Amino acid sequence: MQNKILIIGPFPPPISGVSIANQVVSKGLRKKNWQVDTINSEYSETITQNHGRISLKKLYFIKTYLHIGKVLNSKITYITIGQSYFGVLKYLPFIILAKVARKKLVMHLHGNHLLNEYNALKGMKRIIFRKLISMFDYGIVLSESLRCNLEPFLKKESIFELHNFFEASLILPLEDIVQQKEYSELRVVFLSNLMEEKGINILLEAVKKLKAKGVAIRLKVAGNKIKENDLSNYFNTLDSVDYIGVVHGEEKRQLLLWSTVFCLPTFYKMEGQPISILEAMAMGNLILTTSHAGITDVCKEQNAVFCEKKNVADLAHQLELLVDDQNQIRQKGLFNRQYANAYFTEELFIENANKILLQCIN
Repeated sequence: MQNKILIIGPFPPPISGVSIANQVVSKGLRKKNWQVDTINSEYSETITQNHGRISLKKLYFIKTYLHIGKVLNSKITYITIGQSYFGVLKYLPFIILAKVARKKLVMHLHGNHLLNEYNALKGMKRIIFRKLISMFDYGIVLSESLRCNLEPFLKKESIFELHNFFEASLILPLEDIVQQKEYSELRVVFLSNLMEEKGINILLEAVKKLKAKGVAIRLKVAGNKIKENDLSNYFNTLDSVDYIGVVHGEEKRQLLLWSTVFCLPTFYKMEGQPISILEAMAMGNLILTTSHAGITDVCKEQNAVFCEKKNVADLAHQLELLVDDQNQIRQKGLFNRQYANAYFTEELFIENANKILLQCIN
């Protein structure tokens, strides 16, 4: 008899780390002989940087409650929980029904903000928030340093670690990657949603600063534009910067093969362990990022370069150092390709997710 699981959370579109992960989990578990049902909690096809604020648009989430009966047909209710008060509260009906019906409740946390949110809450909001999180039987985090977000609410032995992954389409033979890399110029890529907290503004300012000094650098930017963060002036005036829109499949692969440095100077409060970093590793890129959230669990000095958060001058300095250090870029990039294929494949992610969920169901 198949094990039955209900996955509740966002699915594409729009593309985000959480929506991609839910899509991969649902497909992967079906191949592992799970009977999978889903409820898509995404209420918009665009990305916003206004997190945690209740708006009329977000109230469209109520339509998901029409499918609440699916909880009764599953053994596990698996929720990719939000990290704001509203991001948790909106799942209340599913949580309560699963608890009443004695279904196993599993939350998958894709970030490092949950505990900060709880600590900032007061009064009844804080009580409700704690009660809802504590109703889960098990929790999953992306890496060891993120366990602290769930430890105040769940038993330590009920918290599992499940690293993120890169898509199977990005697995290439080493020789194919080596042949297509060009190290004679600094080729940088930014691949994420273009919200200010992801560091895109900092990066564009750094490139602008380097251009004024006559430092040669090429930057390609890919991802969803954000209405609240208009970057058109940068894209129109910086001739060494190309915005290429949202990329998928072969287009994403070619972009990451073209680049030698992946730059994500993030300070995003909801950050966890960005899938884009793992994708860039798989394609043989050095990682230039910040010591933020779960990033330092996969990025160390041996495979990455770190810059200070919100510091244009420091990021510009790190990029300028890389211009004259192509040997470091090559060595760390090739190390990353090997590292990613050993630990962060989609196949390994599904295998580990399957093991965790089998433990939860028994």
